[in-house]
This record gives sequence, structure tokens and C-alpha cells, in this order.
Amino acid sequence: MGKPKKKTRNPGVGVDFKRVKHKVGKKLPKARNETDTDFKSRSINLPNQAVREDRSNVAVNYQNLTLKELLNQTSHHNDKSRKHSLVGLADLFGRHPEQLRLHAAQVLGTLAERIVDGDPGVRSALRGLLSDNVLPVLGADALRPFMPVIMAHVCGAMTHLSLDVRNDALLFLDVMMDHVPHLVADGFLAPCLAHFCDLFSAAHRGRSIRAQSLAALSKLLIALTSFLRRAFPEEAAAGGGGAADKDMAAGAAAAAAGPGPSSLRAQVAASLAARPGASLGADRSRRPQRSAGDLLQQLDELFRVAAATSRAGRKARSKSVGGGGAAADVDKNRHKKGRGSVSTTEVAAADGGGGASGGKGVAAAAAALAAVTAPAAATAAGMDLSAPSGSAAAGLLGAPTTMAAALAAAADPRASALRLVALLMDCWLECNPAQLTTAPELDQATALAMIATACNSLIERLLLPRHQQAAAGGGGGDGPAEQRQRLALTQQLHDLAARRVTAHFPAVMPPVKPPAAVVEALVRLNLQTAELLGRFLPLLSAAQQTDQVQAHAQSQQPAAAAAAAALPWVPSIVSYYVVALEQGVLLPVAAGTLSDGTAAAAAGGQGGGGSGGLSAAAADTVLTAVAAALQQRLDDAAAARLMAAVAQFAGRQSPRSGARLACIRMQHSLLKAAVNGRLFLADGVVAGWLEALPKLLWEAGGGAPEVSAAALMLMLDAARFAVPGSSMCDFLSSTLQPQLAPLFALQLPPRAAKAARGKRASGAAAGPGAAAGPDEAVDVAVLLPGALSKLPEPVARLGVDLIYHTGALGAPLLKPLAVALSSSALPAPLALRLLDVALFRLRDSPDPALAASWLLTLLFGPQHGQRLTSPEGGDLSPAWQRQRQLVDAAVMGLGRLGGAAPLLAVLAPQLAALPLTAAASAGARGARLQRYSLVRLSAAALGEVEVKADGGGGKELQPLPPLVAAALPAAAALCGVEAGAAASAEPDAAAAAALPYRSTFGPVVQLLTERPALVTAVVRHLTELLREATASATAVTAAAPPPAAAAPTLGCLPLPTAALAAVQLAQSLVKLQAVRAALAASASEREGLVAAVGEVAEAVRGLPVAVAGGVGAEHAARCGLESQRLMQTVTDLYGGKAAAV
Repeated sequence: MGKPKKKTRNPGVGVDFKRVKHKVGKKLPKARNETDTDFKSRSINLPNQAVREDRSNVAVNYQNLTLKELLNQTSHHNDKSRKHSLVGLADLFGRHPEQLRLHAAQVLGTLAERIVDGDPGVRSALRGLLSDNVLPVLGADALRPFMPVIMAHVCGAMTHLSLDVRNDALLFLDVMMDHVPHLVADGFLAPCLAHFCDLFSAAHRGRSIRAQSLAALSKLLIALTSFLRRAFPEEAAAGGGGAADKDMAAGAAAAAAGPGPSSLRAQVAASLAARPGASLGADRSRRPQRSAGDLLQQLDELFRVAAATSRAGRKARSKSVGGGGAAADVDKNRHKKGRGSVSTTEVAAADGGGGASGGKGVAAAAAALAAVTAPAAATAAGMDLSAPSGSAAAGLLGAPTTMAAALAAAADPRASALRLVALLMDCWLECNPAQLTTAPELDQATALAMIATACNSLIERLLLPRHQQAAAGGGGGDGPAEQRQRLALTQQLHDLAARRVTAHFPAVMPPVKPPAAVVEALVRLNLQTAELLGRFLPLLSAAQQTDQVQAHAQSQQPAAAAAAAALPWVPSIVSYYVVALEQGVLLPVAAGTLSDGTAAAAAGGQGGGGSGGLSAAAADTVLTAVAAALQQRLDDAAAARLMAAVAQFAGRQSPRSGARLACIRMQHSLLKAAVNGRLFLADGVVAGWLEALPKLLWEAGGGAPEVSAAALMLMLDAARFAVPGSSMCDFLSSTLQPQLAPLFALQLPPRAAKAARGKRASGAAAGPGAAAGPDEAVDVAVLLPGALSKLPEPVARLGVDLIYHTGALGAPLLKPLAVALSSSALPAPLALRLLDVALFRLRDSPDPALAASWLLTLLFGPQHGQRLTSPEGGDLSPAWQRQRQLVDAAVMGLGRLGGAAPLLAVLAPQLAALPLTAAASAGARGARLQRYSLVRLSAAALGEVEVKADGGGGKELQPLPPLVAAALPAAAALCGVEAGAAASAEPDAAAAAALPYRSTFGPVVQLLTERPALVTAVVRHLTELLREATASATAVTAAAPPPAAAAPTLGCLPLPTAALAAVQLAQSLVKLQAVRAALAASASEREGLVAAVGEVAEAVRGLPVAVAGGVGAEHAARCGLESQRLMQTVTDLYGGKAAAV
């Protein structure tokens, strides 16, 4: 037990304060009255809230935020705030687009910084803002000054550490190419291609497993192909446009390129090349320029110093001097940031140069520049390689490991293009193309097809432009430096790509039929691969030339065999094209497979219709490649196989199909190559092409203008460049020319014309108001308009020009030409052009009688008096104005055939048999044109002079044939009356009356100006016409009561109208200065004219009184006034004799 506690005595008594015991480590208790000083203070900021502020006069968005506030929020630390600010900017620019135009610099500078934003939502909102609200509003002109800023951020995003940012950078580049592709391609093509090289390099694609996947590679390939497709748009050449036109257009576009890194350097280089010796005063705004050699030398020295400093630390740590070489540096720094990488082929190129290397990215770019621009860059920069400085610069360019070459390569898109091709070939191996024959996958086949497409674009547009291929096609060792360099580059590309591509060409249908999408991808792969291999065919020509020289010197194997050994894949590509054209199979079936070739053939002809298993696009691609292959030096057997396949393919196509158009354009390109000396085509081959084209034009009609234009261009060029006296000229004149006749017009035979008229009559009788008109009694001829009448006028003009080049015109073509010219089947300008061509070619006719007969039919033929209709009943009769233009043009063109006088002498017997002087034919369609033609021919013949045969140099007037001279006064009188009646019958009679008589009676006035002695005879024939018509009208009136009597006429003309025209014609003739001068010396002739005019006035006064109340009451009233004016004019001009009359 314990000891009991001792109790205190009186506890609590006498204790005022309790004693507190303090222990070590224990806190003292707080006092009750202690003040707590442990608090924190924060400031509260209450700015003016935008929601409650009145901003009625300020441009705000739906959140009442201004542009400045939204731009400030784009750099907010919160991702959602940045995204909402971009959405607010889109709303603001939609409401107030002028704010974007006023503050474009601030807006674009701020938005460009968000391209590398770390949040994917912000980048997505920025793409939508740029695509929908910013770029379309500003346009290319406003964006031009800000392109360097925007593209700097885009290119920076393409090399960002984050894979997502790099992928989205391609989307931003896609947005820029959607709206301003020319600004990106003209100013920033080189940096974009350089960054694509970095994206495809092993260093960037090896940063993560996801970046090495086929899906990531497919995204890069899609972005690259999309960029190249819009950077180098394909220009559709309707009508067979050549590459020269495209190059001219590209040159014009390059001249108008906007500011950018490469465009500015290109402009400076072009100006230096254009003015190599220009003085300083030639451009006072430019500072004195150093030579290009000095500049490259200084850049190289600066690089060497910087490279030596940067490598000093690495060399000290590695303890190895010159042991590893460039390849060791490449492998050691393969995955380091900013080091770039090269493919296996680039490493070999870099190692071959020797010397110190500043990294394999520099070595690869330098090697590419050395291969692409060895002497060309020096020439473009204005350097003279023969000078000492130029030689030093050339050495720098040739060194593949110097910084000078690397810097130049960074500004030259061709160097990046070459490196990109090498990287794409490495990607080709990554896609495992050997798997295509067994189990192809869609992503795999699509990626391979895109690789081939990208290589084709880079080679065609940058490395080996098509317009330079002709110059280098026959280049050999003794050719110019540019040709040798192009062939060397072609050989380098062949070694780079062909050895990898040909092992798997062509892709075949696998044993197990794949899905349709896979088959389509394999077809695209075959087409693009064949096109890629076709770009190396110029090596065949070069190899043959080189081997021919060596075989001749050393008596070795033939050149063709050696060339075939150098390019073993040529038979494969020839067989592929032959099978594609003959069978329509673009995806061959593997031997021993269970599937058939129907699906493969259909895969190449989706949407092809009647294209023989190939679609229009596929046919165009195949035929273009075949044309390029035939322009190279293929062996005779291969060329014959391709030509036969093309002919067989063309024969299966419908006339209006796109495949038929592609065939014609392909043949046209071969013809141009033959004309330029790059290809030999026998005349029989070209004749075989042309023989089927007239039928094609007839079948196509007006439904396929592009096909018709291509066919006409092919025939026109073949005829233009035919050698005189060759078999081609004989073919053109004897075979092709008669086949062209149906293209203009054809007159149906009587039986067919009768059937057409019966069909038209039955249709008219069934319709309402089918009463017979006054024209039913007129003879009707049925014409079938040709194919040229259905085509646009520029296309139809090609057919007219073709006639000129087919030689002298024969009878089978002249008759359809006369029919076409006498109708309204062809437009008036085209008809006049056709007449000019025909007259020009008639002088070469071996039979002058044929030319005279054709002119007789054209000017005096019976078809002018017929009503011309189409088989459907359409009216093809030409208007009078068109007929008059035709006669005027024909008379003016007779100077090429020896003049109008010889023609009149030949045609006089035939003209005498025509009713040219019959008053009953006045106003008839055919007789009016015949009289007009006679008057115009006679005036032209009288205006011609003939040199005397005595050798004295004198000249005398051409006499008219007696038969023509006898009928001319009466024909001229009737022609003038018809012209005056037509002027009076115009809708605007007041305007017609205001016309001067000289313009109304132009042909008659011209005739009497040339031969004034005919004036009295013409006026007397006017009197005879009026008296005969008056007597006939009086007899009719006496025989019938006045209400039932018909209105008096002169032929087909109302008598008052004809009388008014006769008075006006007489007044016009007596005023002629030539008539007055001719009658001034002969009083008897003057008195005879005055008496004849008086007889005309008397005949007018003797018109039947009943006429005044008829249809021509107004004209009858004017006749009296005009007759009085005529007598007053004669009195003023010819004196008192006229007053007495």
C-alpha cells in the first residue's frame, strides 16, 4: 500500500492567487485580454465591369468586349480564357469587319503568336478564326506585308518540340495554302520545303513511338501532297495548249510575286544577271554590290571560324581528331535537338565531298546544291566563272561541306527538293512495299501512292522542269553545260529512286481480292510509279548516244542493247502501258491467282463509260506518259507497240469522250515533237491519225467543242508543217480535203428535199393558221448545215484556216463552199473569212474554168432565188445585207485572180442568158442579187487599167464585153430602183430618207463615176420602166372596177415606191461631179441628158390617179415634190435648156 496523502490544514484559506507552474517546453497559456495580431490582408480590385458599361458607340462583341481587351486575353495564363478570346474575336470580326482592316498589323501579330500555343483547343479555335474571319476578309493584297511574320511562326511550329504542335503546324500551313497559295509558294517555298525535310527526317520522326507510326507518316504525306498540289497547280490546257504557254504564265506570275525571302533574292539575282555591267548610276537607290564570289568567300570564312569554335569542346571530350569523319558525327548526334538528319543516300553524298563538316544537315543541303546548281547558280547570280573571283566562287559551290553552299541551298527550293526526295525514298522502304503482293493494306498503299505523287511533283516542278526536257533530251558528253548538268541530276535521281521503285512495279492484284478502296489505291500507285519512271527515260537517249560513240570506236555491242542494260525497267513500263491501252487493265493480275482481271480493269475505269476500261483522268495520265516515252529513243519494236496500242485505244472511244480528247492531244504533242526535231514520224503515221478526224468532227457536232478544237488543231498543224511535194501534201489534197466538205454545208438531193418539204408542210397544216403564204410558190432547197455551224466561232475558224493549207481547192469541196456561203448556216464573219480563203486558193487551181464556174455559181447561181431551209424547217435564207457583203468581198478579192475584166469576158455568154433586164423581175430575191453582182463587177472592171502592148508604158481603160455592155444600162436602172425601194421600205423611213443618195445608190453611182457616158442611157431606161408600169396599171384598172383592181406594181415593187426611187436615182446621177465634168465639153450629150430627165418627170406626172388612194399614197405624194426638185436641180446645173423642158 502506498503512503496516504497528507491533508493540508485549512485549504483555500488565505490564498489570493493560484500559482502557475511553468514547465520546460510548454507554451504559456494566452491571457484573456490578449489581442490577436495573426491576420492577413488582401487588396480587392473592383474595376468597371464591361457588362454594365455603356459602349453603344464602340465596336464590341456579344460579351461587350472591345478588340483591345480580346487581344489582351489571348495571352492569358488560362487555356479557356485564351480560347474564349479567340471565339470573341471571331464574333467581333463578324459584326465589325472594318476593325480587322484598321488594326490588321496588331491582330495578325498577336494571333501569329498563338500558332505554337500548347493547348489544342486554342490552336483549333485559331485555325477557325483565321480560315473563316481573318484571311478571307483581308485578302492577298492586305496580307502581303505580314506574310513574313505569319510564316515565321508557322515554320517555327513545324520544328516545335511537341509532336501535336508540329502536326497542327501542317494544318495552319494548309489554311494559308487555302487562301493565299501564291504568296506562300512565291515567297516561302524554300523554307517550307526545308521544314518538311526536317519533319521527314529520322531525327524528328524518331523522337517518339507515335511519330514513327504509319499513321503519323500518312499525316505528313497528306500535308506534303496537299501543299505541293496547291503550290504548283495544274493548268488545264484546252485545245492542246503546250508547255511553253504554261511556262510563260508561270513566268508572268513569278514576275508579279509578292515580297518574300526567296522572291526578293530571285529579283535581285535576275536584275544582276540582266545587267552584269551596270554602273552605279543606273540605279541610284541601290548601294554598290559586291561580287557574288567575294560574298560567298566571306560567308565561308565566317562559318569556318564559328564551326571551329563550336567543335572545339566536342573534340576535346572525344579525344579523336579526324578519326570518325562525317558519318561518325552523324551517328553520334542523331537524336539531338536541332541537328537535322540525312538519309542513307545523303550520308554517302556528304562523305564523298571530304573536308570538315558542320553537321549532316549542312552536308546534305550542300551536296544537294552542288548537284542542282553547280554552274547554274553562279550564272543566275551574275558571276563570271572565267574570272578569278568566279572560279573561287565556283569552287565553293562545288564543295558539298561549306557553309556558303549550305546558305545558298537554304534559299534554293531545289536543294530542299532533292533532299526531300531522298527522305521520301527512305519512307518508301518503311512502308514495306513487298507486302503489297500478298496482303496489301489501305494505309500502306495510300502512303506509297502519295510518296510517288510527291516525288513526281518535286521532280517535274523544281528539279527537272518539263520545259527544259526538250533541250536536254539529246544531250551527251559534248553538249552544253546545262544539258550535261541536267542529265547528271537525272542520273542521280534515277539511282536514288528507280532502284527502290522498280522492284515492286507494277503492283498486282493479290491472290485474295482486296476491298475496292485498296484496289483504287494500288491503281493510283501504279500510275504514279509509271509516271515517275518515265521521267528517267531521257537517260535512254543519252546512253544510246554515248554507246554509239564507244561502239563505233571500240566495235562493242550495239547502242540499243547497252542502253537497255543501263535501264532494265524500260520493257516493264512499255508492257504496262500496252496492257493498259489495249485491255484497260491498270492493276495486272498475278500469275496463278484465283481472282479474275475484271475487277482490276474496272478499277482503272471508274466513271470511264465508253473509255475501254479507263476513266478520262486515267486515260489522260497514261497517254501523256506514253507521249513522253515516245519522244525518247525507244527501240523500234517498243515504239511500234505503243503506237499500235494508242491507235487501238482511240478507235474504241466515243467521239465526245474525254479519253478521245486525250488521244488527240497526245497525237498532237507527238506531232509537235516531230516538228521540233525530237521525234521522227512517218507521213503514213500522221495520215492515219488525220483520216478518221473528219468523221469524228461530224459525229461530235456541237456537243464537244474541246474535242472538235483539238481535232482541228491537229489537222491544222499537220497541214501547216507538211513538206511541199511530200506524200503528206498529196494526202491532204486528194483524201482529206474532200472529207472536209460535209463540215460546212450540204444540199440534199431532190428526193430527200421533197421528203423534208412534205414533212414541213404536214406540220404546218396541222398547226393553227396554216394558210399558204406568198412564199409557198418560191422554189425551196433543203440544206444540211455542217458541224462547223454548231461550234463556237473561234473553233470553227480553225476549220476555215485548215482549208488554206490543204492545197488547191477541188470540185468536191468548192460546191459545198458555195452552198455554205449562199446561206446563213455560218456566221457572217466566218463566211467572209471562208470566202477570202477560197479566193486565195482559187488562183492555185490547175483549171481556170473551174474557178470561173465557181464564181458564176457564187454570184449568179440559181440558189439565190430559192428559199433555203434546214431539214427541220428552219429558215437558212440569208438577209440582203449579208448577200451584199458577200458580193462586195468577192469583187474586192478578184484582184488575186487577175481582175474583174477577165472574169466578165469569160462569163459574158452565161450572163446574157439571165433575166437581168426584165422589168417583171424587179424586186425578186435572185434577180436583185444578180443585177447587183453585175453592176459591181462592171464597176470594178471599168476601174481597172491595162498597160498598152506597144511597150510605151501607156495605159488604157478596159473595154466591157459587148453582151455585158448592152445589158448594163437596164440592169443598172433596175438595180438603182431596187436599192431606193429597199431604203424607202426601211422601218425608220425618215432616217432612210435622210441618207444621202450616194450611199443609197452606191453601186450605180460607182459605175457611172467610172463610165459617165452611161448616164443618159440609165435615165432613159428609168423612163421606160415607169411608162411600161403605168400602161400596165391603166390596162388593169380599165378591165376591172376600181375597188376590185389590184395595186399597180413594177415587178414585185409597188409602183409609187418604184417611181419615187427612180426620181431619187435620177437626181443622184445628175449631181455626180464625174457626169458634170464629162458633159461639160459636149452640148449634145448635155441636151440629151436634160431631155431624158424631163421624160422621167413627165412619166412621174403621168402615174394613174387611182394610185393616190392606194397603199403607196405617201410615196405617190412625194413623187411630185421630188420630180419638181429634180427639174430645179437640172436647171441649176445645166442652164436654160432644162428650164425650157
